Amino acid sequence: MKGSNHIPWLLGLMVLFTAMRWPGLLPSNFSPVYAICFCAGLYLSGWRAWAVPLVLLFVSDVVMNYFVYRPMGYSVFSAGMIGSYALYLLLIAMGWRLGEKQSSAVLIGGGMLGACAFFFGSNTLVWLGDPMYTKTVVGWVQSVTVGKAGFPPAILFLKNSAISGAIFTAVIVVAVNWARLQRPAEWAEFRLR
Repeated sequence: MKGSNHIPWLLGLMVLFTAMRWPGLLPSNFSPVYAICFCAGLYLSGWRAWAVPLVLLFVSDVVMNYFVYRPMGYSVFSAGMIGSYALYLLLIAMGWRLGEKQSSAVLIGGGMLGACAFFFGSNTLVWLGDPMYTKTVVGWVQSVTVGKAGFPPAILFLKNSAISGAIFTAVIVVAVNWARLQRPAEWAEFRLR
């Protein structure tokens, strides 16, 4: 582990992607979060796979909520954060389970699938918690397709989730593969569990 140049490099990429979450920088639901969590499960070992993305996302959530959403009357901490973090854990577990030894195409597809799972999971949580939706299959379908009146249809956000999951995962996969080619011995030392 000592002397590995890849730890700061990989963490730097994750910090950059986390900063890109700032409201208004990217289109709605076009988020690097899916790739951050999924790839942490793929490439980080042990407790780091779980702690690094959760700490980065928690700090960014608190900062965004304090500076952007609190002035609009929202709380810095909300019950909805618990559901989001449970879904982040699911994404990390998906990456952990898939493993990094798959082809790049499979890893990128996994990142896209993880983003779609997050979309359906978060919309299911909204369906469960929002009294506007009937607690039936029809109500759930409404929550993942047309959504609420006065808002853009939820299904439009699925496209952005899937595309961003694939793109940001691809960037990380390509960067890691490039790093391995540059210094394979250091990468192997970093990856040891």
